[in-house]
Amino acid sequence: MARLAPLALAALALAACAGPARLGRPETSGGEGELGERLAARAASLAGERGAFRAGGERFNPDCSGFVQAVYQAEGIPLRRLMALASPRETSGAAAAYRAVRAYGIAFGGGGQWPVPGDLVFFHDTYDRDRDGRADDRFTHVGVVERVRGGTVVFLHRGGRAVVRAALTPGRPDVALAPDGTRLNSPIRDRRPPLRDGATLTGQLFAGYGRIDPARVPREIAHGAAR
Repeated sequence: MARLAPLALAALALAACAGPARLGRPETSGGEGELGERLAARAASLAGERGAFRAGGERFNPDCSGFVQAVYQAEGIPLRRLMALASPRETSGAAAAYRAVRAYGIAFGGGGQWPVPGDLVFFHDTYDRDRDGRADDRFTHVGVVERVRGGTVVFLHRGGRAVVRAALTPGRPDVALAPDGTRLNSPIRDRRPPLRDGATLTGQLFAGYGRIDPARVPREIAHGAAR
């Protein structure tokens, strides 16, 4: 995988993904909005956590995919099971999460579309998954959106050492800090070993957003998660 696992500088990404985005216009009803706020709050409550995650009596790996799985499981969305159903042979946790949102929700991004709290945010090339020294690894990291403010997406993710907040400003992908010092894009690429194109910021490596639709979760899977 990586594995089926205030704005800090942060943390180098350690997870993985793959697959082309399906663009769409996300819709959010009141009930879904409440779920999203709970997911965002749950993610924020884990800021600073360093070890494995636990939710619903299950253990989740201390990596980016384990973090999002635990957040969703704690709010009744069996993301790990959905990932396994959507891509049973996938060894990358972030890739499996991306495929799960395509199968049981919507993948979107670009064209003026914005996420809402609780959505997943994906990145390419946050580490050299195939160890070839090139930036050619798609969908390698995933986090949970906390809020969007002034064109900047604030999200939480499990970085190299702990769960941290980070910033993403798609409209200014190459700018780390605003003139007033506000964080616009956080560093997110693991530099070991170094990759050749030099991109390291969230805006430069941004891949898209995803949202699970609870209505599309198979009943038997949803029932199992609720017990």
